Parts: sequence; C-alpha cells; structure tokens
Amino acid sequence: MPADPALASELALLRSSRVLFSHQSVGHNLLTGLQRLAREHGGVAIPLLSIDDADRSTAPGIIDLSGGQNGAPASKLVFFADTLHAHPDAKPALAFLKLCFVDFDPNTDVGALFAEYQPTLSALKREHPEITFAHVTTPLTRRPSDLRSRVLRVLGRQVWEDAANVKRCQWNERLLRSFSSDPIFDLARVESTRPDGSRESFSTATGGTYYSLVPAYTDDGGHLNELGQNVAARELVRFVAAALRARGSVGTL
Repeated sequence: MPADPALASELALLRSSRVLFSHQSVGHNLLTGLQRLAREHGGVAIPLLSIDDADRSTAPGIIDLSGGQNGAPASKLVFFADTLHAHPDAKPALAFLKLCFVDFDPNTDVGALFAEYQPTLSALKREHPEITFAHVTTPLTRRPSDLRSRVLRVLGRQVWEDAANVKRCQWNERLLRSFSSDPIFDLARVESTRPDGSRESFSTATGGTYYSLVPAYTDDGGHLNELGQNVAARELVRFVAAALRARGSVGTL
C-alpha cells in the first residue's frame, strides 16, 4: 500500500490521545475501518478502552461506549451525559456521541429531539470545560430502488425510507447550523459522497433536495461494508486529528 504521511501522522496523534466515542452499530463499522487503517499504516491497532479501563489508568486510546436504546435517541443522550458525570477520572480530550439511522423515522419530531440534544450538549460543555465536545451527523440509509418504491414515487405516495432520510437530513442540517463553532464529523456527507465526489441525492414532491447512503458503501442498506468502512474511517481519522490539533492537545489529559 502506498505510503500516506498525512494519515500516518494523524494515526500517531490518535494513538497518543484519549477520545470518548458513544455509538452503536454504524459506530462499530467506523471503528472496524479505523483499526484496519491503523494496522495497514503502522501495524498497531488503536487501543479500545472500556469506561472502567479509562477510570483506572491514564493510557491513551478510544473509550468505546454503547448505551441507550436504538429507536429512543433521548435515552442515548441521557447515557452519554450520565457516563461523563459518573466517570470524572476518564478524562478524554475529545468526546462525541453518534445517533443511529434507526433513531429516525418518518414520524420523528426533529424539533422536539433537538430541544433535548442542544441543552444537553451545551450543559456538558459548561460542566466539563476540560473536554472538547464534538458532534456527528446522523448516518443515512440507501434509497430503495425496488419496483414497489418506484411505483409509490410515481403515484406521489410516501416511501418510508425516503421519508426517514428526509428526517435525518433535517436533523443534520439543524446540527450543522446550530453547532457551527464546534467540531462536527459530517458522517452523512461522507456516506452520501461517491468516490468521484458527486452526491447521492433525491428530490421530494415539495422540491427539497435530500441525501442518502451511496449504494456501493452498504450490503444491507444501512450498515457500512468494507468499502464504506474504509471511506468513512479515513474521514473520521482526519476529523479527530484536526479536532485534537485545534485544542492543542497531544496525549492524554
């Protein structure tokens, strides 16, 4: 594999830092891709720490958290905040939470959910000034192309997954706008960008343009396959390294 000095430098920074990442399934896809990159560029995986491991030592690594219930995003916010409050000795330099694509459906009240997310993250920033808090846009799903979905679109009727992706995109737009001064990993943009730089997009009957997961990046419509993992993990490494450099933190706190 050709040498990539920038990636090697970014991975070295990750290996010497402590980052907390709260997530579920697509997050595991990201970490799988990240560890593949790490092994290919340096031969050493980045340590994954439990929250108890982080309490007991100052070793660098990714504090790998998974909590709350899929389909109940507010429970993930509570878990994220409660974990940080309950484990002051974990001391991550950077912390972020990723919601899942299953947390959004055509009936999701984006405004109500954001009314819980925004004050939770704002309070964490005030209460833990030693931690840089980042954000992650919600992942997307592949737009179905089966006959039934195509017929429904022609008839002007709702396709469930299209409508769910609209909600995800509305959430992501609000996140990007409201926290523009914070580090944000735009996972949805990565997932909807083809290797040639074009976007996987669609329009609704009302004229809006929204985005969906590039079909080549998934085998089941939502989770990332090896290609998707590699593409997204490369951007995650770039993002985390930039956020750590911006805070002037190299190594554990």
